[in-house]
Amino acid sequence: MNVGDMPLLLGAGGRSSRMGRAKHLLGFRGEPWILWQLRRFAAAGGWRVLVVLPGALDEASDLEWLGEAGLLGLRLKHVVQGAPDSPMSVSLRLAAQWAVVEGAGGAFWLPVDVPAPGAALWRDLAVAADTRGCEAAVPQDGGHPVWLGRYLLQRLADAPDKGLRLDELLREQDWNGVLARGAVADPCCRINLNTPEDWAEWLQAADGLLGE
Repeated sequence: MNVGDMPLLLGAGGRSSRMGRAKHLLGFRGEPWILWQLRRFAAAGGWRVLVVLPGALDEASDLEWLGEAGLLGLRLKHVVQGAPDSPMSVSLRLAAQWAVVEGAGGAFWLPVDVPAPGAALWRDLAVAADTRGCEAAVPQDGGHPVWLGRYLLQRLADAPDKGLRLDELLREQDWNGVLARGAVADPCCRINLNTPEDWAEWLQAADGLLGE
């Protein structure tokens, strides 16, 4: 498998109450954060994306980035998570339902508050996903993105309204010996940008962490 075989499920459906504003619209390098995230995926060879967005969108302003995203060569869809105070598992359930309907044999899941890794790690996860009997693949040191196989996507899609906790599912796969770990390290995987302080630290450190 390669990155282009599997869609990205990008979770941006929360209220971002700790950040104080929508995370996917934060400005980074002169554009909305979500566009930088999508560029990183496209650079690794990905082309299919589902974005889960929060309810109460202002169509005139909050979706302006969609036009530019189309210029990246992505086939991009979005769904609205109508209860943004709900846990992330609700957004993941919506995303998994879309992936199952699309017939995806597997998909990457990335919360929008985790910086997208470089191309090498996306490709490494795709290689790890080829492990015989693998149901999920995670970065070498844990974190996100994660690759979810068809069986887990179906379980997530069929979950109750509040969804299933991903960390518990991954521990179960690890226990059962069907969790693959990649070989590539990337500092982005374990970063969580939840607060203005987190964001300020990221802006200071990004160039060094990204090697750019």
